[in-house]
Amino acid sequence: MAFLLLLGDLIYRQTTVENYQTRADRTFVVGNEMCMMSNFRVGERLKERFPEVEDWCSMAGYGMTFSINGQKAETKVLVTGKNFFTFFDYRLLTGDRRKVLSAPNQIVVSKSFAQRYWPDESPIGKEMVLGDDEMELGDANDGKGHITYTVSGIMDDFDRSIIPDGYECVFNVENLRHFHYSAWSEQMNNASCCVLFLMQREGCDLRSKTGDMINYLKSFFWIYQMEAAKELTLTPFSTIYYDAMECSLGQEDINHGSREMAHLYVVVALLVLVFAIFNYVNLSVSLTTERSKEMATRRLLGLSRLQVFGKLMGESILFTAIAFVVGYVIALVLQDKAMEMANCPLDLLKDTGFGTIVAFVAGVILVGSLAGFVPATILSGYQPIDIVRGTFRRRVRQRWSHVLMVIQTVFAIVMLTVTLLLGSSIRELMNRPLGYDIENILMTWDVAGFSESQRQAFRSKLLALPEVEAVGFGYGTPLEGMENQTVSADDGTVVSMRLLMGDSCFFNILNIHPDRIYADNGMGVNHQLLRQFGKKDDERKIVTADGKVNFEIAAVYPDMVYQNVMREEEHPTPFIIIRENEFRDSTDSYASKRYGKPRLALVKYHGERQRVGASAGMRQKVEDAIKRQISAITGQEAGDVHSLAQSHEDWYKDYKRFLSVLMVFTAVALLIAVLGLMAMNSYFISQRRREIAIRRVFGAEISSITLRLLLTVVVQSLLAMVIAIPLSYWLAPMVSSISGLTIRMGFLPLLLSLVIVLAVNLLTAALQSWRAATENPINNIKTE
Repeated sequence: MAFLLLLGDLIYRQTTVENYQTRADRTFVVGNEMCMMSNFRVGERLKERFPEVEDWCSMAGYGMTFSINGQKAETKVLVTGKNFFTFFDYRLLTGDRRKVLSAPNQIVVSKSFAQRYWPDESPIGKEMVLGDDEMELGDANDGKGHITYTVSGIMDDFDRSIIPDGYECVFNVENLRHFHYSAWSEQMNNASCCVLFLMQREGCDLRSKTGDMINYLKSFFWIYQMEAAKELTLTPFSTIYYDAMECSLGQEDINHGSREMAHLYVVVALLVLVFAIFNYVNLSVSLTTERSKEMATRRLLGLSRLQVFGKLMGESILFTAIAFVVGYVIALVLQDKAMEMANCPLDLLKDTGFGTIVAFVAGVILVGSLAGFVPATILSGYQPIDIVRGTFRRRVRQRWSHVLMVIQTVFAIVMLTVTLLLGSSIRELMNRPLGYDIENILMTWDVAGFSESQRQAFRSKLLALPEVEAVGFGYGTPLEGMENQTVSADDGTVVSMRLLMGDSCFFNILNIHPDRIYADNGMGVNHQLLRQFGKKDDERKIVTADGKVNFEIAAVYPDMVYQNVMREEEHPTPFIIIRENEFRDSTDSYASKRYGKPRLALVKYHGERQRVGASAGMRQKVEDAIKRQISAITGQEAGDVHSLAQSHEDWYKDYKRFLSVLMVFTAVALLIAVLGLMAMNSYFISQRRREIAIRRVFGAEISSITLRLLLTVVVQSLLAMVIAIPLSYWLAPMVSSISGLTIRMGFLPLLLSLVIVLAVNLLTAALQSWRAATENPINNIKTE
């Protein structure tokens, strides 16, 4: 019951995301064949050109640190249009929807954020300071290194929304000029800096204008001019939760789900409910003999058959109600764990309104009635005189129970097989070579903006520790993301190149070394970049006909995985590698000139041949030292320091989460199969107690009686296996489609699942059969 409640709340929340938006049916997300992201200026241009566009709005997310009355406040900020609260129907608790974001220095905070930082007073009119005098905030801030925002409104926390948890502040898109100038620039250098929404005028058909929109975009938007994008997609806001494809707010994807997964949840919930009802029926029917005298006594005392039937139905509904209450409490206890596994907010208490309570009561009555109907019919139909005389011998034909048992066993085998296959696929993906090292490496972005002397001090202090092996500086790693340049090859192929830039220690830490070296300085490339430009591996120069690409190749590096293996398989990444001996503030290197000072530091620590506990302790010691050095240099508390190995695992967390959900489904399937088998065996054994007793009296061995009772279970299990094997092969591609992984049916996972389910069934049946076979025979034949 707890499982069903959590699953029900999950289904409810996934199917009601953004259902409170009154104009969702005429609001669209702008995208192309690669992603569902764009630049906010595209919205401005399209509204000016096409009268079918009533309005536009954009969303982008950033992690920021504010100062509030001297207190440091880290949070996520949604950067959006000034019309955010009139375009969408998100609840604004305090403030004027039309004015709260009208000025660039206005900020709206969430209810939980306001309670956290102004618990005893209204936050309206309070100040929040972003940055400090040392911070670089672009060229549009009058030379200041900080921005002061004034709280203009309070909004409700985002719930059942595509906006992820943790976004607690909203301010005007004009602020992009301060901290993300490539997104703000008129040239729209960052072509996918936000999620862009267009609202269609009532009575218009905006989708019919996509061809005209593409032609118009070619006149000013560079990704269409160079044909990096050729299509324009308009996805309805009402379906974006399930249809989102590469749709990100910047730091993280929007909340999204899978229709196939939602359907799987519904099917599993219905199967669990149906199996539970039938198992209850089986168990209740198996107890008919024990309760037959009780019912006969009630009939002899004057109760009618209908009254007995009503009493039994009431018992069933009462048991169902008790199970529901206990299940609800258990569900509340397990709710946080369920949220972690499903990656979806759950709130049983919040979602339990008046309508939900009515549905719960109706559901309890319905389920209790369905579960109690068959046992009540059988027990109320007994003839009291037969029971009193001891001549009652009634066998209920339960061929359907055997069929149900086979179905439940098939369900358990298939679920276990799929779980084992998925787990094997995820492990295989995570263990594939990346082309660089990730073990025993810590990374921090907090060194961004460090001067040369500060970098040297940071490095020397850490290298003084015996645990630290090397310290390097760079601009991004293949796991975390890097700068990119998009150009066209001579054959029209769009080449999106990633720039891997760092000092010599940076590359040594990652263990990235060239296959061939032509010059000590200059740009290196990987083999994939040469392939995309149509060049041979021994090419020494890349020049395109339009002259936009023209450089000598200094070195050729092996191919590397960018972010995760699945992405790399689908879109192999071309790299430009720029390696400096050391970054100097006075030098005019390509990286420093175009991208400023190094943004991150990698710290390699000794961890090989260490015990697990010792290695973890060493990592923590080095991490603490990194934070101390950052605090000593900046005078502020250090932010995030994490390992590259953890970043690697994070790319697969959705798949591991999906595996966890399947593991729960599998455990429930096995539990249902065991309970069903126990119920059926209880009935089967109760009908044969006298037979077993007589065999014992005539000298039958306990082992032979036990084996005889196990024969039915063996036959059922074998039949289930015959059905489950082809079904597993048929379902494997479907699970592959739902999970996004390539799952190949293997013999070993299937064999293992067959053995496990058969062992569980036989063990369960053997314990019951042995107990029946060892019972004192006199107990069952003394009335004969």
